[in-house]
Amino acid sequence: MVSWCLMALSKTGRLIQVGTGEGKSCIVAMFAAFRALRGEKVDIMSSSSVLAERDFGEWQRFYELLEIGVDCNTNKLNEELKKCYECEVVYGTAEQFAGDWLRHHFHREDILGQRTFQCAIVDEVDSLMLDKGHHMVYLSSDMPALQHLNPLLAFIWNTVNQYGKIDTKTVVGPKHLCCQVALESIKGEDDGFITFQIAEDTGILTNGSVENLRKSQGSLTQISVNSSVTVKELAEFFNRVEQRFPSCHFALYCINSSGTIEELNKEAEGEDGEAQRVSLLLSSGGLCQYMYSDESTALRAAEEEVRSVLRFTPCELSLTEIICYVPGFFSDLVKSKLNVWIKNAFYAQTMTKDHEYVIEKHGIVPVDYSCTGVVENCMKWSDGLQQFLEMKHESKLSDMTAITNYMSNVGLLQKYGNQIYGMSGTLGKQVETKTLQKIYDGIKTCQIPSFKRRKLFEVEGVVVSSEEEWVEKICHAVIAQTTRTSYRDPRAALVICETINRANIIHQALGDKVKEKSLYINNNMDNSSIFSKELKAGEVIIATNLAGRGTDLQITEEVKRAGGLFVVQTFLPENARVEAQAFGRSARQGAPGSAQLIISSSHLSDPVQMLLLTGNLFSLMDDLLNLTKLNQHLFVKQIKMYQKSPNNKRFEDMSSILDLILTLKSEPEINLAKDGRESSVAHKLSSYLESDIPNIKKKEELFNQYLDELDDLYKSSNNKPAASDLSALNEFWGMWLLTSFNAKDSTEELKGRLKRDLDAARLKLRQRESPSSNLYHYIGFGNDLREKGNFAESIDMYTKATEQDPCWGAIAYYNRAFTTLKQQNRAQSRDCISQALDDLKNALKSVQLYCDQIQVTYRFSKQHTENHSSDSPSRIRKHFTARYSVLSFFKENITEAIKKVERSRDMGGNVKVEESLIYFMVPLGYLLPSFNLSLETLRVTHSRNPLARQQLISDPSFDILNELRCLESLGLNCIYTLDTIFSLGGFFSKIGRALKTKKSSD
Repeated sequence: MVSWCLMALSKTGRLIQVGTGEGKSCIVAMFAAFRALRGEKVDIMSSSSVLAERDFGEWQRFYELLEIGVDCNTNKLNEELKKCYECEVVYGTAEQFAGDWLRHHFHREDILGQRTFQCAIVDEVDSLMLDKGHHMVYLSSDMPALQHLNPLLAFIWNTVNQYGKIDTKTVVGPKHLCCQVALESIKGEDDGFITFQIAEDTGILTNGSVENLRKSQGSLTQISVNSSVTVKELAEFFNRVEQRFPSCHFALYCINSSGTIEELNKEAEGEDGEAQRVSLLLSSGGLCQYMYSDESTALRAAEEEVRSVLRFTPCELSLTEIICYVPGFFSDLVKSKLNVWIKNAFYAQTMTKDHEYVIEKHGIVPVDYSCTGVVENCMKWSDGLQQFLEMKHESKLSDMTAITNYMSNVGLLQKYGNQIYGMSGTLGKQVETKTLQKIYDGIKTCQIPSFKRRKLFEVEGVVVSSEEEWVEKICHAVIAQTTRTSYRDPRAALVICETINRANIIHQALGDKVKEKSLYINNNMDNSSIFSKELKAGEVIIATNLAGRGTDLQITEEVKRAGGLFVVQTFLPENARVEAQAFGRSARQGAPGSAQLIISSSHLSDPVQMLLLTGNLFSLMDDLLNLTKLNQHLFVKQIKMYQKSPNNKRFEDMSSILDLILTLKSEPEINLAKDGRESSVAHKLSSYLESDIPNIKKKEELFNQYLDELDDLYKSSNNKPAASDLSALNEFWGMWLLTSFNAKDSTEELKGRLKRDLDAARLKLRQRESPSSNLYHYIGFGNDLREKGNFAESIDMYTKATEQDPCWGAIAYYNRAFTTLKQQNRAQSRDCISQALDDLKNALKSVQLYCDQIQVTYRFSKQHTENHSSDSPSRIRKHFTARYSVLSFFKENITEAIKKVERSRDMGGNVKVEESLIYFMVPLGYLLPSFNLSLETLRVTHSRNPLARQQLISDPSFDILNELRCLESLGLNCIYTLDTIFSLGGFFSKIGRALKTKKSSD
């Protein structure tokens, strides 16, 4: 009641810390009812949909008794959401509230009605406001043209996987033939034959290789490398190259038999030119690798290699080289983001399954392992990281997305002004509460003393040096607590691990030593059995942070009498609040309990590991000098002297020595680790305030500016803007964010630039021009005009698309061919037939480029993956097979049309154009698997389970259907079939033209 009174009497927002298990949900419901009875709309935000639905179900009857409308906004369709937001009180998650606001204002779906932001009550407020304050919610925006970046991303992944560390600092690149490396260093001083002759003389190339090379005019396919070449012979080759070309300097290394790096040609002391030496790691077989002193140098080298195969269209297509062709309208995006993509490819190498992510039926899914442990089904990484992980595991390859709408948790809460109220068991330390007060003006905090004295005994934490010892310590602690002793019965235990992988390790290590154990590591699994009953003596739950916040574990009376629940935190949480939440699972509501930290120093961050190492060094110095023992001897001597002759001087000397002894006592490692963590927390919060929050505010101001522009677009078109205009403007805005947003610029500069660019984009749209020179925009404009019967104008739009980029103009050529034929409607002129025929042939050529680039993507993505042993087709192979199949059917349709148009041309006839949905392009047998899932689709849709929907749509049976939809969104919204129509007049006309042509030639 004290908590309720504090909130009810507050005119501005207040955050209250209430002990775990002391009725937070009750306080929330009472305060929400109080505000609702005053005529206000109240939004209650929980940290997960499970908790929101649980609290709504538990308190629904309470609101009904007070005649207050209440609902929960999770797992609802649009019509149900409209009714939901008519209620006075709505339970839900911050993500759902933000998403519904975006649907209402960006997608223009009337979901919120007249509801405004009046009062927010946030459960686990510290998690939402601090840990997840910068999290962004955004609705997916279709931009299928981004699939053109897949070959580039695949080549980046292939390139990066050829780089690797050989020690803590040194990185080596791909393996190259030694002759090629030497030629690159010579830089034009040699026509190549001299270097290859040296290679042949030193035994690296087989005899006759240079002669074959001369005959083939320098074709490297004609040379043959001696596979038995040793590192010593390779070093001799480079030494001779240095002698022949004095400008070349090489630092040659190899991996010796002990596995360490050994330099083969050390320079004499005093020699100059070290900076110009090219460092190479030599290996057998005539191969070597460039060596880089740090990761940034390796990154630059990888970027140069990627740029060497990158071409922007329109350009001449190579028939021999493997090239990544990217549409020219993406050139600014690629140039601004290429370095970021390559960095993320290197980062993806270091990420591990069941740590940062899991593999679910619907693909690679991030895990919020450091805070909540939640598997975030609706989240994807940006800037290529998602795609690199998908290639790593041969999962279905998703296309990159452009973010066109977003709402951060900070932005959402700030819409409530000073009417934000929150509850948590852990508001944190002073630095964290001050951070909250700086972000949310006028908000106050308060800590409510526990109603019942907490009986938690915290066992002194342990830091061990190796993972093996860490596992052993945890198992020993758990078994000791869950085993009967002479003075107590067995207890129950909860083991909280940082990652799913480590939880599995502990579960496996406990083995048969603990018979009653269960895993709680994934919110996508059915975990109801864990919480549906009380924990009995001897039972153990091994969990991730899923069990650390908001989880109420019930224990039997027998366990309470034995000492309550024993919690083992097996890692150092990123802040004290997460640690307190974990320990808060024990000793709830006056019951006894204990908790302990057992961590491995190898799992700690580098700064904390350095701090521990420093502490150990001081301890070692103390042991070597034995200062503590010396001071203890002096202290005993001072006591005896003071006893003989007490005076102030001797008392001060005795006190100072005692103080020195206590100071020299070594600090426990666990305390040093926590000190390091607190320093890191302070730094993160400072960065959060100084960098993250200003960037969030800048982006949200820009988004609000764009929403104003959308409002104007809707008003100027009577709330019915053309779909192609809307898509083009949204895409322009998304690309602008990626290429033009600079965090260093002021908000005023950014808003001014956006205003100018949006005005220019709107002007182009009014002139039926693409704001970003995207050929697919012109195809969309042409389709709109064709559907209205404006064939001539439609043809002009398709022509603009082909002029913009003929390389990728397949759909534009195809649509123009059939629109031209339809325009003259069975009375096509000879020129019309010829033009249609040329367009269809160009379309066929362009579709082949699509097919070729799919093969390039698959070739590079499947290399360096983790699933080489599987005999069954990988998920990525099934996906690309479906994509290639759809394009093959498109090619068949075009080829058949070419035959009929040619026949019509040759026989002097016309063609009848029949229009069908794009789905009829594919034989029925390819669509049957998706039809067979129709009953399952209906069941899943009825269940309104978003996870089940994701998994169903991601099933391989839907790949063909999804690829057809992708082509449709690129502008192929229908397909055409032709019937040839012949007439006697047309036939004689054809003969007459032929005779006239023959006569004129004579």
